Amino acid sequence: MDFTILDPNVSLTTNIFVIIANVINLLYNIPQMYKTWQTRSTKDFSTTFLVMRILGNAIWIVYAIEISSFLMLLNNCVTVMASIFLFYFTALNIYAERMKLKNEFTQYDFEKNELEKLDDNI
Repeated sequence: MDFTILDPNVSLTTNIFVIIANVINLLYNIPQMYKTWQTRSTKDFSTTFLVMRILGNAIWIVYAIEISSFLMLLNNCVTVMASIFLFYFTALNIYAERMKLKNEFTQYDFEKNELEKLDDNI
């Protein structure tokens, strides 16, 4: 496979716009990933969105390899990695929330049992 950066089938102007678009696409993930890393929270992220984003970009990766487009390959690989990063923190948040609810229920159950013991002793 011969990966090229410039597409000989389009004009130089179009190639420049493609390169600019790819740079923007590579950079737009950084602020969200940084915020997620700092806050350790992805509370408002939809897991469906992230899974569909990963699958869609994985298909684009296959297509980029097929047509030997380096920029498309790079762009979609970065997007998949960023999506997996966000999905990981989303899964951690879901797990932490479930553990928190479980612990609250267990605490409630413990307090209820203690009150019942006190009532039995009276």
